Amino acid sequence: MIFAPALLAVSLPDNPVFADNLQFQLTGLLVVLTTLGSLAILVALIGKIFIALQKAPAPAVPVVPPAPSGDIPGPDFAAIAAAVSTALGDKTFTIRGVQAVDPRDNMSWGAEGRRAIYASRKLR
Repeated sequence: MIFAPALLAVSLPDNPVFADNLQFQLTGLLVVLTTLGSLAILVALIGKIFIALQKAPAPAVPVVPPAPSGDIPGPDFAAIAAAVSTALGDKTFTIRGVQAVDPRDNMSWGAEGRRAIYASRKLR
């Protein structure tokens, strides 16, 4: 159906009174709120369908980190083990050792940062 502006003109009288205007506005508001409510219910149902279709998560395997070495304190070692576990997901792993790195020995991160900054600037 093609929208004809004449239909809108037919729905309101030539000289509407307050009650006609109020009825027209409330009808429009009811249509909008009904549509938004229907969309909210539809989105909630689709969300529940997606949750139901997800695979059941694999049973959690407790990760027991090996005894920390002398270089890294226990809480730091546990944080590293948790990060590795999160990164690898369901894969099994063994942390064989962790060493603290002296920043003076490896300057590549700083050099890469400077390269990225200089690359983003215009040369004169």
